[in-house]
Amino acid sequence: MVLMHEAANPEQKARWLRPLLEGTARSAFAMTEPAVASSDATNIATTIRRAGNRYVVNGRKWYITGAAHPDCSILFVLGRQVSDGASGRTQQHSIVIVPMSAPGVRLVRPLRFIGWEDHVAPIGELEFTDVEVPLENLIGTEGGGFAATQARLGPARIHHCMRLIGAAEVLVSLMIARARERQTFGRTVIEYDSVQQAIAQSRVEIEQARLIVLKCAWAIDKAGFKGGWRDLSLAKIAVPAAVQRIADRALQIFGAMGGSDDTPIHHALAYARLMRIGDGPDEVHLRQIFRTEPQPAWSVADSPYICPHT
Repeated sequence: MVLMHEAANPEQKARWLRPLLEGTARSAFAMTEPAVASSDATNIATTIRRAGNRYVVNGRKWYITGAAHPDCSILFVLGRQVSDGASGRTQQHSIVIVPMSAPGVRLVRPLRFIGWEDHVAPIGELEFTDVEVPLENLIGTEGGGFAATQARLGPARIHHCMRLIGAAEVLVSLMIARARERQTFGRTVIEYDSVQQAIAQSRVEIEQARLIVLKCAWAIDKAGFKGGWRDLSLAKIAVPAAVQRIADRALQIFGAMGGSDDTPIHHALAYARLMRIGDGPDEVHLRQIFRTEPQPAWSVADSPYICPHT
């Protein structure tokens, strides 16, 4: 919806955005592909070819959140624009709106991640074979796909971080309840120092995560998603890693039950691990953070922080 709000024209908003806002339709953003390293988005190989008054889409996408939901009716497909003109690496891709019901669109299969299935927005693999859509289904401009994509990825990243913090709060509550109810060697589990430390360390990491997300939200309010991208990357690195550690502690305290479908622990663990890959892997965000790290003008020998030798 944010993508449509930022990049769609009034006619597209009336036709496609309003049903999403009213909850009468569901959508999915089709970007990641199985045949290429999608951490470099310029690798995207699905093609969008202009043929008369139509675009023809061919390609394969996977790990598309929400695509396997039975009510998903709208796909936003990022693909490489096939044209005769030369253009830069980041001006070769476009986004088109593809109805799920369009001929040539096939839901290949629902997907799970390390055994976890997203029941709220089921993940899917999609195939596009000579799928035709009218030219008015183009979002933004031809070759402007990457710029439009950032309008979607920015809010998605902070939303994931907020949901992960909520999941971590649930895990801490579960850890406390479980540890109070179980006994080992004549004592309740919560009496053990190691358990108390696990819960306390989880609280520390939740509060750190919450603060970094709040700072990120502040930066976005001040400068927009483009201006706040560095804080988005910082949050995207810190929060999933913290929640992965918290879920691991919860699993340890719960024992075998923690790995079953009876608790949401495995859901949080898989979700946190997925978000270290999805919407940009850790390595890409770390690389971008490093590139903006201020470089000192002095050498180590001239550093004001080094005691000079006499």
